[in-house]
Amino acid sequence: LETAVPVDQRPATQLKELREAQLYSWAVLETQAYLNRLGVLFLGSFALLGGPIAYQTFDPLKQTAEFFLSGAVGAGFVVSLAVLRIYLGWSYVGDRLLSAAVAYEETGWYDGQTFVKPPEVLTRDRLLGTYEVKPALSRLKTTLLGTGGVLLLSGSLLFGLIASSADTDGVYGRGAARTPRIVSNEGIIYSKNVKSLQDLRGDDTAAAEEAEAQGG
Repeated sequence: LETAVPVDQRPATQLKELREAQLYSWAVLETQAYLNRLGVLFLGSFALLGGPIAYQTFDPLKQTAEFFLSGAVGAGFVVSLAVLRIYLGWSYVGDRLLSAAVAYEETGWYDGQTFVKPPEVLTRDRLLGTYEVKPALSRLKTTLLGTGGVLLLSGSLLFGLIASSADTDGVYGRGAARTPRIVSNEGIIYSKNVKSLQDLRGDDTAAAEEAEAQGG
């Protein structure tokens, strides 16, 4: 019934390829397996991308919340992109399954044709589209809404922390100005463990602490 359409361009074949593809098959995994894949992708993205980028701005020991929120935003964005890609693939095949006619190319040389499905093929394809593709798309939509909400919340919290703790120039994180602890005629002291500039002259430990407090 579909002999006019090349095998690899038939909607039912394309659906089979989605089920077997390493990434696109996530849409039809069992719920726990699906969540596990998303979790592994999130953690991997945090470790390899979000975390290292966040580290350039935030000190994990001193700005722990900001560091993790920033890294989580980056990792969550990667997860969202992956889910969006899966969604677009399933949506494309779903549209072809539910449609009464599908476009195809006979030889690949831009000789586009349209195949009108016979009733038997249309019934089969619409059953596949309704009972297999639509549930997968519903799951992916829910995931996109969830990741979008988490990104929005994390971004808002991060923005609030940055806005409330930025220096007078609006800079925050590793590049922000240090706040002096003591300002006197002798000079400025930043370290909490140094009481006067006299302490720095004969105490290498105090000098090192002061240098660290100044960001040196």
